[in-house]
Amino acid sequence: MRRTKIIVAIAMFTMFIAANAIASGKSEETGAKVIKLTYVYWGSTAEDLAVKAALKNFEAANPGIKVKTLYLPGDLDGASYNAKMKSMAASNTLPDVGYFRPEEFGNYAVKDYFLELNSFIKRDGMNTSYLPQTWLSIAGKTYGAYTAAECQVMFYNKKVLADAGVSMPPAKYDEAWSWDEFATNLKKITVDKNGKHPGDAGFDPKNITRYGVAYDLWSAMYYPTLWSNGGGVISDDGKSVIIDSPESIQAIQRLADLINKDHVMPYMGGGSGLPAPSVMLANGQLGFWVTGQWALLEIGAMKDLPFGVAALPIQKKPAQIYLSGVNVVFKSTKNPEAAWKLQKWMMDPSKTLDLYTSGLWMPTKSSYYTDPATLKEWTDNSVHPAGYKEAILDSMKVAKTEPVMIKNINQIWGDYLNPAFESIWIGQSRADKALKEAADKIRKSGLLIGVY
Repeated sequence: MRRTKIIVAIAMFTMFIAANAIASGKSEETGAKVIKLTYVYWGSTAEDLAVKAALKNFEAANPGIKVKTLYLPGDLDGASYNAKMKSMAASNTLPDVGYFRPEEFGNYAVKDYFLELNSFIKRDGMNTSYLPQTWLSIAGKTYGAYTAAECQVMFYNKKVLADAGVSMPPAKYDEAWSWDEFATNLKKITVDKNGKHPGDAGFDPKNITRYGVAYDLWSAMYYPTLWSNGGGVISDDGKSVIIDSPESIQAIQRLADLINKDHVMPYMGGGSGLPAPSVMLANGQLGFWVTGQWALLEIGAMKDLPFGVAALPIQKKPAQIYLSGVNVVFKSTKNPEAAWKLQKWMMDPSKTLDLYTSGLWMPTKSSYYTDPATLKEWTDNSVHPAGYKEAILDSMKVAKTEPVMIKNINQIWGDYLNPAFESIWIGQSRADKALKEAADKIRKSGLLIGVY
């Protein structure tokens, strides 16, 4: 009886010690204090699962660090994220490390919200081992790094194209279809409920059962179309508007004509009643989907979808964009070394290979492009289709970085450009009228004051 009481007492004492260790933030195994970090990010449900798995692996490799996630679902336009960051900054409750919206990066960096990373990067030998576009710096001080090396991709359903009698598109980025070839083939794919195509007598644009293409219509996704035609939005020095140049107007009107004139592309805005483009592609309701490379995470997991990747259509020249969210360490963190350790982990494909093999990200580490063995590690699988290198990786040779370091760029898009583009997509205005009006307002706004 006495022995039983002793055993019970020991068990209760052990539980008491463990509970106190947890409450005090100490490791039960070592007694050392556990460092707690908060990691912020956004993305699809699939991205959420992929990031959480990577963070779990980090915790397993670093038992003295625990990571709490702050996940903001979806949020491609950044509205929810930006509102959240403003609120947290005002209340001094910012996270330790994680994603940051690229279009707001410069604004927060100059206001001293981010930890300067130069000494960490140099100490850990990372200044030459990553793509030069990776690091985001202001006046020689680095405050962030692109999370991945993403770009624009045109996915397609092979069966849909075959059924429509359309040949598979070129994969080589510099041998892509011209815009006219692209538009012609989209008409062959698009069909209404009576089997008629755009241009056929009796074609019913209000009862289309299969569309040629869907484009993601938001700021970063416009750039390759504009650049391919020699256009743009704001000059590289951040002091002039060029969205109303003839080249820019022509490029955007061509895109709008796919919706409102040729009826080969649906407008996916609010109230469309259509499924998500990925679902339409899988269901055979769509021939092509032009979106970000990260969508491969979702597309590649659709085992019954016979998909391919094609070179982006060319207007005057091939074009591509380098874009991504930014990873930062917030200056308010109480654990800068641990926060940097987590950021470095998330940037290293050897630690987080699943984020790349799954199709979510493309690496920022140079050797994962230049070394055949490491290139094969993340691309030689069922997720990355034939033609991936030619259509996507090789196209990065002509890629320009998303111009997020232009001062006030987020406000310029939010106050002037987004409303103008919306009026174009819904057929309320033609590109020349809407873009000229927006450009005039921007010139008078006082927002064109250069770059960071």
